[in-house]
Amino acid sequence: MNETMKIILDKIKAYDKILLFRHFRPDGDAIGSTKGLAGILRLTFPEKKIYLQNNDFSDYLAFLGEEDSPLCDEEYADALGIVLDTGTTKRISNQKYSLCKEIVKIDHHIPLENYGDYQWVEEHRSSTCEMIAAFYDAFKEELKIDKEAATCIYTGMVTDSGRFRFREVSGETMRLARVILDQG
Repeated sequence: MNETMKIILDKIKAYDKILLFRHFRPDGDAIGSTKGLAGILRLTFPEKKIYLQNNDFSDYLAFLGEEDSPLCDEEYADALGIVLDTGTTKRISNQKYSLCKEIVKIDHHIPLENYGDYQWVEEHRSSTCEMIAAFYDAFKEELKIDKEAATCIYTGMVTDSGRFRFREVSGETMRLARVILDQG
């Protein structure tokens, strides 16, 4: 666990409303990380309002479920925004992310643009889903996960790592994949 992960968890705990965003033309990692994290947060904090707020979708990943309906602009003002798997603000699917009170960026790409109030970027990771698996693993005494959230996270890990063949895949990647696979 690193200090940024703890700060992000503390921010999540501090907000009653959390909006999750990803990049447009989404792939398995973008959808898997947003839906996987949303699933973890909904299970762990059922009293919080957790919404996926994206403007486009992927037919080939429809098996992971639907996105939430769009919210009106006023709903953003008191929310924590979490942008996943997106290196630059121009690629964020829903540009209303900037209306959120605070922004967290979670990404594994080489940093091209600094944005957000809090940034957790680990470019050595094979996927943002690997980072979400690490987040869950670091706080597994506090966080809850189910088969659906794990399926989303594993999907992103498999697709963005080229089925665990790319250079960024490490022993830690495989250990975290096991943690996720153990969820059923």
